[in-house]
Amino acid sequence: FCFALQIPLIATDTLHTLALQQKNHNGLIVAVLDARRMEVYQAVFNRYFQPVEKTRAVLIAADTYNNYLEKESVLFTGDAVEKMQNLIQHPHARFVEAFPSAREMATLSYQKFKEKEFEDLAYFEPYYLKDFIAVKSHKKYF
Repeated sequence: FCFALQIPLIATDTLHTLALQQKNHNGLIVAVLDARRMEVYQAVFNRYFQPVEKTRAVLIAADTYNNYLEKESVLFTGDAVEKMQNLIQHPHARFVEAFPSAREMATLSYQKFKEKEFEDLAYFEPYYLKDFIAVKSHKKYF
């Protein structure tokens, strides 16, 4: 659409939009999306919503975030907090289920628009963390 309509493309980070929903937290924010099984896609932000740790896939265990939890309060937010809450039992851990919101996406987009931070239409690719691998189905339909 952007190419055909000759308008700029603005990309936003879903995990950043999740973190921005937690404006009343004064510690670290770990935004997480469920990646199935015991894995999450995560990004860590400070109280000013600046990245502390880049987006990556993480296998979660009871001690995965101890390096942060031993130092300060950590708010986990996103659609994977329910399964994390069952594993991570620490007094500095807080959990808030949240889903990506157009309100925070609009905020990030507007900031990028004001700063003319546009994507190059010829080379832009969404960042999905993992490559998609197609597998031939072994199901018999007839």
